[in-house]
Amino acid sequence: MKELILLLPLALVVLGLLLWLFRRRPTLKSGRSSLENAAEKALATHYRYFPQVRQALSPADTRYLLRRLPPRMAKRVLRERRAVARKFLAGLHEDFSNLERLARVVAALSPVVSREQETERILLGLRFRVLYLWTWTRLSTGSVSLEPIERLSVLIGQYANRMERAMAAVAAVSKQENVSTGLSA
Repeated sequence: MKELILLLPLALVVLGLLLWLFRRRPTLKSGRSSLENAAEKALATHYRYFPQVRQALSPADTRYLLRRLPPRMAKRVLRERRAVARKFLAGLHEDFSNLERLARVVAALSPVVSREQETERILLGLRFRVLYLWTWTRLSTGSVSLEPIERLSVLIGQYANRMERAMAAVAAVSKQENVSTGLSA
């Protein structure tokens, strides 16, 4: 009886390991590189909505609301717009995190990554986080300023463009290496 009590958990562990080993793994779509898959997941999309956020938070729009709506309703609408701005800010954070992840993949695939490039990436992350925290704090306290939100959006847009150029460069080097070694793409 003692042997059965000892063997049953061991058998369950072995069964669990076998199931884990033979589980279905997602396969890459044919003709797609790991870089393309990472890029697809890391596309920065939220920053592109800044024009709509700028319109919603503009002083002219605020004056219009205050003039046209009863005071209680205008305050509610403005509070809801600040909440939307905070959600937009969270989307910008997600965009930046995705781009950072993509930058690490590109750096790993790149034949040469200089110390300056890595330092620049770290400083960019620090700059983003400080500006993000400052902007989030101001939005949370009710102060709405478009300038820091715009700066964050521009920073992410520039980072996304840089990642696109870096991915193209890595893909070109990879393609050239495949041609020179006789491998087909």
